[in-house]
Amino acid sequence: MQCSRGDIDALGDAGSGDEKISTARSEAMMVEATIKAFVEASISAEEFERSIQSDASFERLLKNEVRLPAYIQEADLYTHLISQDYSRIGSVYNVQQLLCSFLKKHEIAHICSEKYGELFELTLKVQPKWLDLPAWYFSRAIDGEGASKGKALVGMLKKKIAQDFRFLKAAPKWLQSPDWPFVEGRPLVFVGQIDIGSLRHDTAQLYIFYDEHTGTFVTSSQSC
Repeated sequence: MQCSRGDIDALGDAGSGDEKISTARSEAMMVEATIKAFVEASISAEEFERSIQSDASFERLLKNEVRLPAYIQEADLYTHLISQDYSRIGSVYNVQQLLCSFLKKHEIAHICSEKYGELFELTLKVQPKWLDLPAWYFSRAIDGEGASKGKALVGMLKKKIAQDFRFLKAAPKWLQSPDWPFVEGRPLVFVGQIDIGSLRHDTAQLYIFYDEHTGTFVTSSQSC
């Protein structure tokens, strides 16, 4: 990653002359190393998210990246990165692919790990349409299956999902994206849903879940 004049000026009053340039280069190297560690799966998506949220160096440098693929709505790379949901495997995979292209553009040597792509493909094979599994649940489930691979792993994961995500009569029919609640890492039991459109004055559903550990009910709603 090369430091432009704008990158260096954005650092503010960190010093002048050689000191200021040195600071800019150090920040660029740190940002580069963190991005590289993420795309190579050396650090987790959660660690990467914490870095870009807490370290102002990312904003100072990545705000200048404005030539992005047409599908991205945000004006710059930094704004796009902080708007992503890193708990979702699909989002993590998309961010990784974007950043691999970013590193290639800046001629930064890296190896784009196949981990996230493989996780995403596996998710599509085992995940019902009424679920959107968080990345941490999926990773934990895979770790629990040991050395299982291929069809055996797919079968075991489908069985585990069926055991963990229970419902009394039928799976929820979401109006928006699936939003199955967890409490301390445990998926709750789906009891049912109620049409509350007459209360909201639009198409709306109330979803009712039960926590077997506490004996309490948890509700959420969606509308469209």
